[in-house]
Amino acid sequence: MSNLWQNSYDILTKYGYAGLYLGLLAEGTGLPLPVELLFMAAVYFISINQMSLLYVIAVATIGNLSGNILAYYIGYFGGPPVVDRLNRFLHMKDEDIKRIREWFDRYGGVANMISRWIGITRTPAIWTAGLLRINFLSYLVFSLIGDFFWATFWMILYFKTYSEIHRLLYMPWEYKAGAIMMFITFIVLAWKLFFRYFRRGGNS
Repeated sequence: MSNLWQNSYDILTKYGYAGLYLGLLAEGTGLPLPVELLFMAAVYFISINQMSLLYVIAVATIGNLSGNILAYYIGYFGGPPVVDRLNRFLHMKDEDIKRIREWFDRYGGVANMISRWIGITRTPAIWTAGLLRINFLSYLVFSLIGDFFWATFWMILYFKTYSEIHRLLYMPWEYKAGAIMMFITFIVLAWKLFFRYFRRGGNS
């Protein structure tokens, strides 16, 4: 994990927004890449005023959309033979592809926007759209919407989390101790409730 984090940090250090764009483009084709680490690295650069949150969201959205479009056209023009050959990298299962076909039949391009939030079906949705030759404009619009909200959600989540952790680290020690005690109390209470529920379920 540390090597992956270092690589993500190095990519943004050397290439900035261009590196972020290329990373999100590759992920946008459905390749299983840990782009969350790129987002985390981007949050660090935002915190030291080397990047902008709005620009990061915009670049991530455009990069992911570019990958979606690339995969669509490969599926569209390459057909099943090319997609089957690429599947050793994509790891798509037949049942997932079948499910996505049903989604496209029922919802059209909206299926691609929905799948953006469901990791298992996302890659099949990207490639199946081209194979089925669904309307490109519909695919483009709903992919853009899905990519934008996906990038916005994760960047704001990581940014807020980083800010809170940073604030906690620089709190006076008595506030840190209080926060830690509250956290421990919460864990203990949650465990007791879970254990009580588990015992009750076992006795029923």
